[in-house]
Amino acid sequence: MEGRPLEETELVERARVGDAHAYEELVRMHQQVAMRTAWLVTRNAAEAEDAVQEAFVKAYRALRRFREGAAFRPWLLAIA
Repeated sequence: MEGRPLEETELVERARVGDAHAYEELVRMHQQVAMRTAWLVTRNAAEAEDAVQEAFVKAYRALRRFREGAAFRPWLLAIA
């Protein structure tokens, strides 16, 4: 169906083949929870922001190793 929002699995698959817009959407979907998680660990907003940014970069670089069909959020949070 054209115009429908993409599912997370579709976004991951598109990002794996180089679709930067798909990865941007994944970042938007998970940025808040990643920030909350990083803040709980660091208790410092600046350090949490750095950790989240680094986690998203690492996740992007590791997308080829992401297990197909797995949930993206737990994988990302493990990286963070």
